[in-house]
Amino acid sequence: MSATLGLDHARTLDNERYRVGGRTPRTAIKPASLAEVREVLRACGRDKLCVVPWGGGARLALAEPPERLDVVLDLSGLDRVIAYEPEDLTVTAECGVTLDALRETLAARSQELPLESAHMARATLGGTLAANASGPRRLRFGAPRDRILGARFALADGTLVRSGGQVVKNVAGFALHRLICGSNGALAILLEASLKLMPAPAARVALAYGATREQLADPARWAALPRLEPAYVSVLGPPVTTVPGGQPDPGAPYAVVVGLEDDVARVAQQEHEIAVAWGAPAGRLEANAALEMSQFLMDAEDMAPCRLTFTSSHNTPGTLAPLLGESGRERFVFHALAGRLHWFPEPDAAPETARRIAGQGFTLIGARGVDIEPPVPAQESVQTLRRRIRQALDPGSILALGERWTRGS
Repeated sequence: MSATLGLDHARTLDNERYRVGGRTPRTAIKPASLAEVREVLRACGRDKLCVVPWGGGARLALAEPPERLDVVLDLSGLDRVIAYEPEDLTVTAECGVTLDALRETLAARSQELPLESAHMARATLGGTLAANASGPRRLRFGAPRDRILGARFALADGTLVRSGGQVVKNVAGFALHRLICGSNGALAILLEASLKLMPAPAARVALAYGATREQLADPARWAALPRLEPAYVSVLGPPVTTVPGGQPDPGAPYAVVVGLEDDVARVAQQEHEIAVAWGAPAGRLEANAALEMSQFLMDAEDMAPCRLTFTSSHNTPGTLAPLLGESGRERFVFHALAGRLHWFPEPDAAPETARRIAGQGFTLIGARGVDIEPPVPAQESVQTLRRRIRQALDPGSILALGERWTRGS
């Protein structure tokens, strides 16, 4: 099919490697330039072929399969850092670059791009932006759409569009780049992005504690957290309570991990106050080992094929207590400060689990590996607006993931 799409066979890949939700595309193509992306999309529009953009495949393998899947567009060949301005704390890069590669580039200047994703060695900038993905530090850093300054993207007909700019002060025009963040490849294909950076913290420390259900339910235990302002607080259920650095407490079914990131004196103060309130931690990591802990927490979000994701305005570990039984066998990752809960039920129990957790003040925002509609579907007015946006950007319904986005699920 590569000849049909205007490219030679050197650009054609093994399509079995690019299954989306278990569905195999007719072909997979790896363009080497923006011009080739445009050429493929024009050909797909002409022949009414449905397209899914692919970065590192970190999320697509277990995604809901599209109704049609003709072409997967592998963008990992577009991986250049186009412009890096350390003095301005901005970077512009092609969206096929991995988050690990960006991290390494920026670390040389003691800077970081605060985007978080599971499997950062293969998760790409474009895929992370398209999912508007975040991890345990979302409260501190915001979502990806809060950090993006501008982007270049391709519409379904191959038209290349710019939105926003490369610097913070450039706010001209409509912020289409922010609309595309979170659309999961349903509206346009991200090709380049400009983002705000942050200085890397002078000190990083991760503290691991074991916890029982009763300790999680004790409000006094968490009363100091707003004042201490840790970077993150995450709670994990088995089987991932063996965190880097060891098992926090063999007699406790849950693990609580506290991340501290600030100047040296502030981190020392935070660590001292936590030790006074909770005692000595079972595990302590610092510097790069602490950074690996935050990556471990993100990778733990992907521990099982069946996953329910919830959000909540209640952002202390105690919020979990009503969801936990006596057995201590629940599998979950809860980024408390971010109000984001990932729960891993057995597929047959997923619908009832979703209802039970929703009854405790959590809102279902995603279901993977099981067909569950959100308990509160998108309002008709919202769905109508989404249909209008999709019709304007993709009138031929070429982008295969657009239907799910239009439904708001």
